Amino acid sequence: MILKKEKKTPVKGVSTTVVKETICSECGKKRPYSNKTKKLCAVCVKKSQIAKVKERKLVKREKKRLSISQLTKKLDTVFSVYIRLVNSNKHGKVKCFTCDRIDYYKSMQNGHFQSRRFMSTRFHENNCAPQCYACNVGLSGMQYEFGRQLDLKYGNGTADKMVSLSKAVKKFTTDEMLELIEHYKIEVDQLKHEKSIFD
Repeated sequence: MILKKEKKTPVKGVSTTVVKETICSECGKKRPYSNKTKKLCAVCVKKSQIAKVKERKLVKREKKRLSISQLTKKLDTVFSVYIRLVNSNKHGKVKCFTCDRIDYYKSMQNGHFQSRRFMSTRFHENNCAPQCYACNVGLSGMQYEFGRQLDLKYGNGTADKMVSLSKAVKKFTTDEMLELIEHYKIEVDQLKHEKSIFD
């Protein structure tokens, strides 16, 4: 008795295509892709999402943790470097704003025409210039000469504008401080790159 081979008919809704083995690019395990673009399995996609949420929370916590006084110190540091670098030559040498001394930008200080206690002019670029230690500390900033040099550099009346602006009340928010810190960090990096200063 000869047996006839039965023809196998495809069942509706069931795919007959062979599923290729997929290897996750993150964990290296054989799992179907949940993210085909990055070739990630569902487990690794979930881990990535959890990590992003943790990072966002950490940034928020960091913002809350840093006080305005701490942020002011950070901004003072980066702003001071910016003022000295922006006024330096391609070798990083800078001239004191109120005397003839020339020195490397790191040996100079960021002098203020109107005192740093006035927040409205503390980080104003027209209120600041590089000064040597002798002028800035020893001679208390040489305010009269500083004002005279401001008028010569930016035009008559600049010193008076800085004096009136310093009287305005200014309170920086945490976000404003963080934004300024980031802005001047980028400026400093660009200036160092342009002037080939690597220190």
